[in-house]
Order: sequence, then structure tokens, then C-alpha cells
Amino acid sequence: MAGTALCSGSGAWAQTAPSGESEARPADIIVTAGKREERLKDVPMAVDVATGEQIEKFNLFDFKDVPALAPGLQIANTSGRVSVATLRGISFNPDIGGPAAVAVYYNEVPVDIQTVTTAIYDIRQVEVLRGPQGTLRGRTAPAGAITVTTRRADLSEPEGYLQATVTNKHARNFQIAASTPLIQDKLAIRVAAVLDRNRANHVYNINRDEWSNQETESVRATLSFAPTEQLRGNIVYQYLESDLLQNRAVQGPGNRPSLFSPFVSGPAISASDRLAVHEGLSFYTNRTHLVTADASYDLGSHLISVLGGFQDTSLHSRTDQDVGNAVQGYDQVLTVADPTRVYTAEARIASAFEGIFNYTLGVFYNETKAGGLSSIRVDSFFANRVPNTPFPASMFALPLLAEVDITNKTSDLAFFGQTRLKLTDKLRVELGARYTRTVATAQSFLEVTTTGGVGIPVPAGIVVPRVATVDPDFVRQVNHPLTGTASISYDWTPDITTYATYGRSYRRGSAQLGVNSPLDSDLLVLDPERSDAIEVGLKAQMFDRRVSLNLAAFYQKFDGFIGLVTAPTASARNGVIDGSNASISFNGDAISKGVEMQLDARPIDEWDISVNASYANSHYDNATVPCRDSNGDGVPDTAGQPAVPVGQQVAFCTTNDRLANIPRFALSANSELRFSAGSVEPFIRGLLTYRPGFYAQTANYRYNAITNVNLFAGIRSAGAGWELTAFVKNLFNSTQITNATTAELQIATRFLVPGPAGNPTPFRSGYTNLSVNPPREFGITMNYRF
Repeated sequence: MAGTALCSGSGAWAQTAPSGESEARPADIIVTAGKREERLKDVPMAVDVATGEQIEKFNLFDFKDVPALAPGLQIANTSGRVSVATLRGISFNPDIGGPAAVAVYYNEVPVDIQTVTTAIYDIRQVEVLRGPQGTLRGRTAPAGAITVTTRRADLSEPEGYLQATVTNKHARNFQIAASTPLIQDKLAIRVAAVLDRNRANHVYNINRDEWSNQETESVRATLSFAPTEQLRGNIVYQYLESDLLQNRAVQGPGNRPSLFSPFVSGPAISASDRLAVHEGLSFYTNRTHLVTADASYDLGSHLISVLGGFQDTSLHSRTDQDVGNAVQGYDQVLTVADPTRVYTAEARIASAFEGIFNYTLGVFYNETKAGGLSSIRVDSFFANRVPNTPFPASMFALPLLAEVDITNKTSDLAFFGQTRLKLTDKLRVELGARYTRTVATAQSFLEVTTTGGVGIPVPAGIVVPRVATVDPDFVRQVNHPLTGTASISYDWTPDITTYATYGRSYRRGSAQLGVNSPLDSDLLVLDPERSDAIEVGLKAQMFDRRVSLNLAAFYQKFDGFIGLVTAPTASARNGVIDGSNASISFNGDAISKGVEMQLDARPIDEWDISVNASYANSHYDNATVPCRDSNGDGVPDTAGQPAVPVGQQVAFCTTNDRLANIPRFALSANSELRFSAGSVEPFIRGLLTYRPGFYAQTANYRYNAITNVNLFAGIRSAGAGWELTAFVKNLFNSTQITNATTAELQIATRFLVPGPAGNPTPFRSGYTNLSVNPPREFGITMNYRF
């Protein structure tokens, strides 16, 4: 959306003028998309804004709900371990090990998305910057950036709020924030905290007799200071503690994996049941310390700014990979310990001249140290060849444990600059460039051990000695990319502006870590990705500024888009499939193009309306990618017996499929109607999101259209004070599949009696994996400001 304000019906208008003043307009919202405070109307790029008041009013306690206000943005966490942001149809798989397609910033400090999405409270503003980023801000990113700014302490007077929410689905959210001056107008402190309990993805596990459940606690302290008129800044510390038990839903008839056992994987399950059958625990923890500090000194003609940040995160997960329960009494454990430390420093100087010319110069440094140990059971089960049905898994098995030790360190040193030319009162030009020296060092070591065969004569010991999985020639990669932007804006009238912007983005290549199959480097090492994008936009206000329209159109060409797929492998090149599918990274050319629209209107002073729409056609451009090709026709398959040509470690297919399994079109609309009733103000507001059905080629799955409606009704004091809201989410209690595949969940086997070269017979579960939206939920929220 070109210069849009999200959800103006209940927040964006209110941020610019008191309720009821018709001259209020979203284009007057102040944003920092260009690393300086400026009106949203003057920013020559597509920017969405969600204020803290909007987040509170729509009960967005999970950051993954924010995209409901920004069509084309999706934040998903299908596995529970890592959240992924998709913007303009451009996505990213975190198992690649390289930079994300959408960069995330917390108080202008780059952080991993998991830290931001786990808890959202006491937020001042969220900005979604669309298109290539990385001239003035932190890391380069091809799809865009999300910036989250927390509320600062008030230097002049005490203030704060209390908020409590309860629902019929056992959700509880309690927030508190208080700010007070320590030295009037010079030093103040703000403390905020959240306690959140919910059922996460609302999936019940019938074999474990437990619901998914998430418990999050976080506290934040902010020290704001302004000892002189020229110097001001903030120091923020946040601690986050989150525990997530997330069951993984399945659908299908179930199966009896063995003719010689009465066991079945489970009953017939439909998507609307929201049920899981895995017997093992799937648990995720997050412990994060996060510090940010910023300061600026105003010299009159120049502003000097410094920024620093430190993040210390410990993520730990334990998941059962036998999601379909294909083997009774079996927990295919995957454990991942993932500690990460991130250091950030930035300094810049910006001019503030009157006249034609201004500039910004700066230097940026970021270092990330990650590592950890992961282990997974890759047990081999043995089956008879004829009939094509295995014996019970417990009769013949070879327990195997693969352990992967990972070290990963990256650093970015960048020098950047931008010039801003105001050629006339109506014509503006901006030019920016960024030179980065990026260094990535990554290595992982694999070792496979066994405790001894069950029913077969194999002794305990080491099966695969500790070996490096990354070729020494690719352990350290150094690149020197040059990125930048150029834009031109023209004000046809004070209310109509057009712009055109060019952006060049870059993502470094990386060596894939954590693999448990001996694959060649060309399947594990990525080349850098580069892309060029153009965007044109229109920002207009009409009808005495009661209507605001924003339009943008974009086209982006990728040279070597970074992707990752899961495919069968034959590491020995003999056509015999390895025990489990492998994650394989690759580069493939791609194109992203589309249009975005946002319309805000205030027909009368008491009624606000906002409609947002996005169309993004993002797809590979005749890219050659690793795939599952069962019949050798070069087209990805999800059915049939997996096959890899002899002489290759993986099959390859040519694809023009979409870059992410999301629809090309998305729409959201919201509205609020207020009534005057003396000292109180009743209101009703609604939020609608829609996406059409579509077919995902890689997953071989056709998604149905999704329409979701949330309604809110309540009463609040006419001025600052209290607000009581009753709400219902998913009003029509629809079942909407958000992620799925037709590939059956199974456990691979080996032949009990050696036979001709071929693929193993699987233990089939009769289920497929999927993600489903939450069911209808009723709740009440009470908010009091002081």
C-alpha cells in the first residue's frame, strides 16, 4: 500500500486530531521509514502504519494477527519453532540459515522475528515498509521490513494503562504500563509487563489428552532522558519468557500400518476437528534478553544520532517428527538448542538545511553469533517386500541417532549515505547508496550412533564418525555488495502526490547447516541473491480531505532467488532413496509484480471506513529446483513412489510456481461507528479479511477461499479514561485451512530381505499435515488509562 495508514476507522484518524474533527487525515501521521520523522504523505515508498491504539482496540495480542490490517503481509508459524514473514508474495525458510526476505527491527535495532512476534504489548507504532530495504536501515532485505517501536517514558507527567482480556477459549491477557518523571522534563522511567495464556493453534491431541498451550511473560523498562534541549535518548531493556506446547493437526482416514498388528494410527479426522495424533511432546521455549539504546544531539544545522543493541536469545525445541503416528509407541524426537547473540551499533549524521540540498551519512555494524546442538532419531525399520505391508515396527529396527553440532557467525560492516534534493516546491529527488562488507562463517558436524539392532544382528556403536558437512572451501564467505535506492516525487497539488522509486537489494549466500545426509556442496551452498525493483505510486486526498486514496504498482526481478525445498535424496547416487527427505537450498530466478491499494474515508464525523487490498504475483521464472519427481517427467509430485535418477543425489524439476503458498490477492476492511451519549461514547467496530482460493503446485493442494469477520462492541468515556469491549473473533465459526499438503505422513523403512535396488516401503499413517485457523472465540476487554 503506497503510504497507507492501517485501520484508519479506529485509529489512524484519531492519531491526527481529536475525535470528530473532519480535517484529520491519515497522511499526517508521522513515520520514520526514512530514518527521520516525516509525514507519511511525503514518503516515496509503500508504507503501512499500525498505531499502538489500533493494536489494543483490535485485541492483537499475537504479532501474527497484525497482518489482518496489512493485506499481502503474512506472519506464520506452522511448526511452532520459528515464525516466518511473507510480504508481496516473497517468503523465506529459516532452515536456509541465511538472511530473511523481510527484515525485522525493534526500536530500529535488527532482531530475529521470533523475538518480536512472541509478545506484543505497550507498542507505540508498527510500520511495514514494502519493497527492497537496506539503504539507511540495518540489513538489506528484498521484500521489505517491519519496524516495531515501543512506547517511551513521558518526561512531563505520569501516565499509563491497565488492560485485561478473557475469552471462552481459555485465553487470558493482562497488561500494565506506568510512566513517571524522575526529574521533571529531563529524566523519566516507564515499566510495562504482559502475562498471556492461550491455546495457541487450538489443536487437541487425542493420544496425549492435552490441548496446545502457550504461556508468555514479559517485562520492559524504559529510561528516557533529555538533560539539555539538544540531547535526548532512550535506554530499553526487555526480558521475555515463553513456553509453547503446540500440537500439529492432521486430517485423513487413518491407517493400519501392519497386517500383523491391531494398531491403527488413529481415527478418521477432518480439518474442522482440529486434532493431533502424535504420541511425543512438541515443546518450544524462548528466553530472551533484549537491550536497545538511542541518543541524538541537535547541532542546529545537523543532527547526530547513535544507536546500539544487544540480544541474547536461547531457543529450545523438542518435537515428535512422527506427526501422523505411523509407528505405535514411537517418538521420533528432534531436539534443537539454538542460542543466539546479536550485537548492533550505528552512528549517523543528518543535515537540516533550509533550501535545496540535505544529506545523511552513517556507518552500521552488526554481528550475530549462533550455534547449538540438534539431534534427531533417524531409526531404520525393516519391512518384508511381498506383500507390500511391513511387519510391526517394533519387531525389526535399527535405532539411529544423528547429532549435528553447529557454529554460525555473521558480521556486516556498512557505510551508507543519502542525498535529498528539493528542486522546486513540488519536485523532490532522493538518492541513496550502501556499501556492505559481509562475512559469514558457518560449519556443522554430523555424527550418527546406534544403541544396537532390534531383531537384527547390529551391535551398538558409531555408524557415521563425526564429519564436517560443509566443504572447507565454503566455510567462510566474504561479499561486498552495493545496494541503494533512487526516487522522485511530485506534488501536483497540496493533496495529490505521485512518486517513482527504484531499489536494489541483496542477500548473501550461505552454507546450509544441520543436514543429516552426506550431500554434495552444490546442494548445500547458496550463491548470493540480487534483485532490482521499481515502484510507482499515487497518494491523494479528496472531498475536503474526508477521503484518502493510496495506490502503488511494483515490479521486481530476482537473480538467483534463495529458496529451500524438501525432497527425497539418494546420497550414494545408486537410485536408492535415503531414509528421510532432506531440506535442500537452491537459487532460482524469480519475478514479483503487483498492485496495492488503500482507501480511508470519514463520511461523517462519527463513522470511519478503511479498505485495503493487495495483489502480488510472485513466482519462479523457469527455475530449476530440487524436487520429488516420482515418474521422471520433470514436474513436482506428491504422490507415487519417490525416485531419484541413478547418478544423481536428487531429482530436478523446472518450475514457475509461486514463491510462497499464499494467494495472490488479499483484502481487509474495517469500520467504526461511534454514538454520542453524554459523558460516554458507545461504539461498534468490525474487521473483515478475505483471501481467494488458489492452487499450490509444489504442495499439490487447492486451498479454499477464506473470509473472516471479527466484531467489537462497547462503550468508553468521552475523554481519556476507560473502555469496555465485548468481541467475537471468527464470527461465522468457519474452518479455514491456511497451510496443507497432499503428501501422506509416513516413516520410511529398509527391506528385511535384500532384494533388487529400489525404494523402501513406508509405514503409512493415513494422514496429511495441515494448519487450521482458530475457531470462534468470544471475549471481553477492559482498558483503563490514567
